Amino acid sequence: MDIQQRRPQRGGEQPFDQRFLLFAMIALVAVMMLNRNPPPVDPNGGEADGKPLAAAEAEAQPIDAAAIEAATADLEETPAAAPERVAIGSVDPDSDYRMLLTIDNVGGAVERVELSSETYRDLEDRSGYLGRLALTDAPGGGALVNVVGPGTPAEAAGLQAGDVITAAPLKRTPEDELGDLVESAESFKEVLAATKPRRELALTIARGGESQSLTAKLRRQPLDLIRPELENVLRHTPEPPEGYESVPSFVVRLVSVNGRRDEDPAIATANTQLANEAWTVDAREAGSVALRMRLTDLGLEVVKRYTLATIPSEQRDHEEHPSYHFDLSVEVVNLLDQPQAVAYELTGPNGLPIEGYWYSNKIGRGDGSFFGDWGSFGLRDVIVRFADDRLTQFAAKSVADGDVDTMGGGQPLAFAGVDSQYFASIILPQKETLKEVRTAQVRAELATPKIEKPADPRWQNASCVLQRTPATLAAAGEAGATVSDGYRVFAGPKLPELLSNYTAADDANHTLHDILYYGWFAFAAKPMLWLLHTFYAIVGNYGLAIVLLTLCVRGAMFPISRQTALNMVKMQELKPELDRIVEKYGDDMQKRAAAQQELFRKHKYNPAAGCLPLFLQLPIFMGLYRALAVDVELRAQPLISDSIRFCSNLASPDMLIDWSAYTPLWVDNGQGLLGLGPYFNILPIASCALMLMQQKLFMPEATNDQARLQQSMMKYMMIFMGFIFFKMPSGLCIYFIVSTLWGIAERKMLPRPTPAPMSETTIDAGPKRPKPTADEIAQAKKKAAKKKGKKRK
Repeated sequence: MDIQQRRPQRGGEQPFDQRFLLFAMIALVAVMMLNRNPPPVDPNGGEADGKPLAAAEAEAQPIDAAAIEAATADLEETPAAAPERVAIGSVDPDSDYRMLLTIDNVGGAVERVELSSETYRDLEDRSGYLGRLALTDAPGGGALVNVVGPGTPAEAAGLQAGDVITAAPLKRTPEDELGDLVESAESFKEVLAATKPRRELALTIARGGESQSLTAKLRRQPLDLIRPELENVLRHTPEPPEGYESVPSFVVRLVSVNGRRDEDPAIATANTQLANEAWTVDAREAGSVALRMRLTDLGLEVVKRYTLATIPSEQRDHEEHPSYHFDLSVEVVNLLDQPQAVAYELTGPNGLPIEGYWYSNKIGRGDGSFFGDWGSFGLRDVIVRFADDRLTQFAAKSVADGDVDTMGGGQPLAFAGVDSQYFASIILPQKETLKEVRTAQVRAELATPKIEKPADPRWQNASCVLQRTPATLAAAGEAGATVSDGYRVFAGPKLPELLSNYTAADDANHTLHDILYYGWFAFAAKPMLWLLHTFYAIVGNYGLAIVLLTLCVRGAMFPISRQTALNMVKMQELKPELDRIVEKYGDDMQKRAAAQQELFRKHKYNPAAGCLPLFLQLPIFMGLYRALAVDVELRAQPLISDSIRFCSNLASPDMLIDWSAYTPLWVDNGQGLLGLGPYFNILPIASCALMLMQQKLFMPEATNDQARLQQSMMKYMMIFMGFIFFKMPSGLCIYFIVSTLWGIAERKMLPRPTPAPMSETTIDAGPKRPKPTADEIAQAKKKAAKKKGKKRK
């Protein structure tokens, strides 16, 4: 902000600065974006839902139920598999993988995806990382380890699946002795929560009836791009709804078999098997695994294969390399000696992170209408794009309320998935051509039960479901007895270069780069990002880069802002004359305005010129705001160091003091105007204090009641703005602070205002009266003589 001074349309009242108020209100409206959700979009183009499915089922001749029952009676039952978790890939940053997948063979689905890059770490959990061990209570006491992921500190320490952790004290000194008993899985989680990265943790385990001692070197928490949703819910709700359970991602369900839909008891039973029973694990390798489920009653077998992308060692430091994905193949095999028509559906990713849930303000594309792009979107929204169509985004609240219609209607799908603020998980069907129609329809729905109020509707766990068109399987042993579909699942950061490398069916016009959205101020956000990245390459710190960016902006605007400051000085010099105009003309507003305009013309003063710097700075302010909210490279960038909480993330509030122990839950969750979050932030307070100081330094003393009232209102307005901006990103506060200090220094370099002398100022309210004629002078003399004669008498 530049020097504060009011526009003088009201004459000689106190020259109070209303430009700041105008700028603050415009910025407030631009930031809050009219919390309106867009209406649902119908990408079906008027076609009825499920047409491709119905048409394909009509083409497939239904098989006689008795024949199916007779055929399935000869099939052998497979032994029931034991529940287990399989980990493929690695969380080691120096490995050949970008991620570690934990797959639960109960349901044959993905339970967790952990990114291995040191660039992307968990921002909220600052405890030490041992590994996601899927702990459960051991029968005789202790914590049972169910999985040990490659590349984790647990694996490095020698921990194995099946071990029971019985004691785990922190190893602070060599004299510490083992003795802190672990009674349950929950008690061991409490021990881990008290640890710190780079510390050692001594473990006592029971393995094969013997006790052993292990020592693990803890690390920083990696980012769980996909996690059990219950972990997210517990961040904002101490007690989740009764019976709330997480649901894994990429679950396969049958939709129809030979014309029988999922309401049929046989299909419903098969879907229960697919979702709730253990699949047989086959072909387990370091970066891939296959799982198989035989549905004997239907004469079908379903096989799922997960294969992680590898990264060449020379590309390990290049985050834009297209290795943030895994390939998922779904095979349906006909076991009968007669053809069958089968359709299935695949659920999408769910449980993406909700980091920053108490301060994040995510925007989306909406439906393309004027207000649709201004909607308040969720932390995890569903995005869908069909071939030759625009990308559509559905807010989590709309999905939870059931306001999103089924999509597809015969259109070829490019991709669909879930979009969070800085990360995304997107399914790209692997097809020979983009125009191939393999997905009958796409639904947006909640993967887990709806969280009711007082939880924020933006926190809902929205996901998508892809329903395949029915496929006719040939008889067992013949060509065409198996249908195999491939899906590439992107799970990574929203880096522009990385997203551009992921195309739908190798069509360069349909890339994941489309999911990046900067809103209406993209024209300002993208240049801001280019400058920030350039400065960062020079100084190596994004906090300093923001300071340099601010200096460049204010330096480029110096001629305009200096002229504005000179106008403010001149305004203060003219104040005595404005006061005299008010005194002379009183309530005659027309004459007062004419006299003011004459005064301004004489001194070449334009009162509207002071607003120009504000309107020039608004796109810059909003561009930087959108850049901080979208660019993943600014996430987790510290001002000082990431080893301390304060300003450890320039894209979030500065988080100076944790006051969550003394504040109610709705304050910690950031709900409402007074929902300030779990931390006290100092930078917004400093920004408002500097602006108040700037006004106090350069605002003339109030000389009447109206001016005093205006100044008092401005102080209250600053308090209100302090609440609004309390959860603003610390990087944006740094911009405000540096810009305000520049304005103060710029104003201090100007000469102090001196009132214009009376002889130099002419006050005129209109045309001068004409000189009296000779007759008028004679009549005036006669009247004066008569009055004089009456007085003598």
